[in-house]
Formats: sequence, C-alpha cells, structure tokens
Amino acid sequence: MAFAGEESAVTPTLESVGLFKNGLTVVRATFPVKSPGVYRWDRVPRVVHGSFWVESDGVVAVQSSTRLIEDSAATAAPAALLQTELAGNEVTVTLKTGGGAQAPVLTGKVWEAPPHAVARTWDADYSSLTPSAGSYYWYRSQAAAPPSALPAAAGVGGFLVLQDAAGGRRYIDQSSIATVAVNGPFKPAKHCEERPVLLFDVRQVPANGGAVRVTYLTKGLAWLPAYQVDLSDPAVLNIRQSAVVRNEMGDLANTDIQLISGYPNVRFGSVDSPLWPGTGLAAFFQQVNQSGATAGGILGNNITGQQLVYQNAPNRGDVPPLPDVAEPGNISDDIHYESIGKHSLQSGDSLCVDIAAATAAYQRVVEWVLPDPRDGNGRYHRSTSNEQASDDQPWDAVRFVNPFKFPMTTAAAVVMEGGKFRGQCLSQWVNPGQRTCLRITKALSVRADSTELEEEAQREIVWIGGNDYQRTKVKGRLALRNFRSHEVTVTIRCEFSGELLEAEGDPEKSLRTEGVSSVNPRRQLDWSLKLPPGQEAVLGYRYQVLVDR
Repeated sequence: MAFAGEESAVTPTLESVGLFKNGLTVVRATFPVKSPGVYRWDRVPRVVHGSFWVESDGVVAVQSSTRLIEDSAATAAPAALLQTELAGNEVTVTLKTGGGAQAPVLTGKVWEAPPHAVARTWDADYSSLTPSAGSYYWYRSQAAAPPSALPAAAGVGGFLVLQDAAGGRRYIDQSSIATVAVNGPFKPAKHCEERPVLLFDVRQVPANGGAVRVTYLTKGLAWLPAYQVDLSDPAVLNIRQSAVVRNEMGDLANTDIQLISGYPNVRFGSVDSPLWPGTGLAAFFQQVNQSGATAGGILGNNITGQQLVYQNAPNRGDVPPLPDVAEPGNISDDIHYESIGKHSLQSGDSLCVDIAAATAAYQRVVEWVLPDPRDGNGRYHRSTSNEQASDDQPWDAVRFVNPFKFPMTTAAAVVMEGGKFRGQCLSQWVNPGQRTCLRITKALSVRADSTELEEEAQREIVWIGGNDYQRTKVKGRLALRNFRSHEVTVTIRCEFSGELLEAEGDPEKSLRTEGVSSVNPRRQLDWSLKLPPGQEAVLGYRYQVLVDR
C-alpha cells in the first residue's frame, strides 16, 4: 500500500464554475508548481467522460490512484478503546491486585495495527454489460465507503497488546488493568484512511515556476432562474431576473460563478470518466451504450425544455430593433454566460441573487389557442384531460419584447400588479428583441366557444400510395363574448389539418412545420381583434381534410 509522504499535497483553487440548469458544471481549477515532482490532490472529481483537460507551463502526466492519508480532522477513538487510543506510545501498565499484595507493573510500546486495504473486485463481463452492484463501485462488498486503516475494537479481542524491544507481544486483559501511564509526551494516534487521489507528475517546469490548470465537466451545481413581471404601470412593465444557485458539489471559496443559458451538445453528459475511481470498465461501457438514448435528457440544458419561442401572435413583422449587444465574450448566438461575481458556498448551501432588471412597453391581450384536433392522417386525437381542456380556453396574457441585452432563458415567471399576485407561468427562451407572450390567469370574463362540423355531402374516396382516404369538408365556428366593462384585444390561433377553403375576418395564414411529412398540410390561422364591452364576435372558417379509413 502506497503512502502519501513522498508527494507534495496541493489544494487547487477553484477559479470559476459555470453552471447549467440541469446540474452539469464547468469547473476551472489551478495550483502553482515550483519544481518537477509529483503533486497530490486528495480528491478525485466525478468527471464527465472526455471533459478532463490539463494545461500547464511544463509537461504533466495525471494518474488516478489511492493513498493512505492521515486525517487530522478525524474524530479520536473513545478512551475505552485503549489499543486504538494509545497505539505507538510507550506506556506503564499497573494491574489490579487484591489482599494487599504489590500490584504488578508492565512496560512497553502499545502495538500499532498495520494499515490494511479491502481487495477490489472488478466486473470484467464486458460482453453482457449486465448491471450489478460491483459494476459501479470499487468495492463489491463494501461499496458505501473506502476501508479505514483503523483496526476494529474486536480485532484484539478485548486485550491491550504491548510490544517489547525484541519484537515480542504481551496480551493484557483490559479488565485486569488498574491504570495506564504514558511514558513521555503523548503521541496522538494517527488516523489514516485509503482515499482516491489525483497525482500530477510534473516533469518540466520553467525556471521561475509555473502553474497547472485543470478544466472538467462534473455534476453537483445548478442554477434555477425566475422572473418577476410587474404590471403596475399601465404602459410600461418592470421585469426582474433572479437565480437560485444550489451547491451539492463541494465547498467554494471566493469562486467566480457563471450562469450558462443555452442548449449545448454534451454527448457524454451521463457517462462517468474512468479517471474517477467510482466506476469500472463494465459500468463505463454500459453508460456509453446507454448515452445515445438520452440526448434529450440530462444532455439538454433545460427545466422543461429550452424551447425557442416562435411567437404565435399576429403582426410578426412588427419587431423593434435589437438592443445594444452585451459585453464581448458573454454572449453568442446560442449560448450565454452571465457572471454573478465571486461567492463562497459550502456544500449544501443555496444562494439567491438578482441578475438584471429592465423595463418594456407591453400590451394586455386575451390569448385563445385552439390546438389541432387531428393527427397527420386526419383522425381526431383530441385529449379529454382537464389539462388539455384548460389550455383550449382563453387566457389573460401580457405581450412584450425581451428588453434585456441577453436571452430570456426558460424559467418560472411570476406576474404582479399593484403589489398583488396575479399568476405564475413558464417563460420560454426568448432572444433579445424577440416578442413573447406570458399567460397570467384564465380569462373567465371572456366567454369562448368553438365547434367543428362536417358538411353534409357525399364522402369522396381518394387513393394515395395504396391507402384509401375519405375527403371531408369541415365548417368551423369561433364565438367570443366580452363580459368586461372595457374593450379587450383578443388574439386567436386556430390550428387544423387540411386545405383551407375560406376564413372570415382576414386572418394571417401560415403552414406549420410539423406537417412536412403528413398527408394533410398542417395549417394555422391567426386573428387579432378588438372586442368592445358586452359585444360578441363570431368567426367562421372552412377546410377540407383527408381522413385515413
């Protein structure tokens, strides 16, 4: 078993951590080197496969291994465990006696149990890659923790073992001991344990010294954004962005924390590097094989998905000019870094900070979205769940343009007005200068009704690619009534599958991208209208659709 005495212990400084919202973290650490030698980091981070990189002013090789390391912070054994407490000390032992006889006295050095290690059993059945306890841990029988070098109390059978100068041993029943005196200064017992370490073999160093810099992806830090939208001003809203940082990776000391927004491609985000001792080759190969099926899972930087908002409101061309670009290096077309400064966080701590605030002109609207009730083959598939029924109803909403110099990321958004809570919704990814629409509360004071009826006619049979379809004409009707005491702006989006025949109210007509491979084109109608108080509006449309029989 190798000891750590001949190596230089280092504690790399965590210069910065870049946090994704799904728990992946980009870590940059560094430590100085003055001369060639082996530098030992008494910690092996759980690194994502392929993400561990070392930069240095010299030549460096890195090895993952284990060492017996003295733990000065370890809790001393109870005094009753004499063998452990007094190991290595010269002592004088006075035994108990009765009847006035002189008490026997023994001297010697308390025997030190040699350090020991638990044998490691690896799962080498790479062909089957069957999950098992031993596939994922060092120790098949003791996966919970590395072995300790401290002997168990029962290891000496209740005896105090003394070692004389000639190498012999005396086993003294601890129940017969009256007193134990330490001869000379007391030497506290060394508490050693086997730990995984990283060994940096630095072979070349500049004459004036240098540094070793390490960059890697790991897990354990995440940030959770949130927005507050205040509508107290009838013309201009105030929007604030905040973030909660959760640290479950390890202690941070004056570390620059950067919040990352975007959807990067992290192909092996769920695969542990074999550099981390907590995995074996069988587990590694299994994770690699399984990682292809998780491209949309942990590999995506999402809360509910980092979807772009292709806004459905009409007047798409009415977009104001983009704001001034942010500071160089912080923003790209698709990923954004936002530094919140240096902070110190212990493992388990959470931090809440404000990131930015801005104002923007806005418009209050009633948004009514009617999803397509048919699949690509023209068959009805509308869900009857309460959630689906709720989404089909009009919602009071606020429409505005992202006023920040950086994208609004996917996050929870709370809407306030006059100091009162109005609602909470999900704000999706919105680029600077792009319009978004946040739902506030269900518009109960605007009654809406939608119907679709098949027109009576002979059903024509159409053959396409060997399949027979029934051509049907459908008439739709949308009715709205405003029970409010003031005029409201209503935006309506109606989705359907088929060929549009006619539509009232001159809506904006467009094709939806999901219909590129379906028999029926997938279409969308967008209306925007003013509805006076107490008034009703009725809109009609007709289309024909092919229904797979």
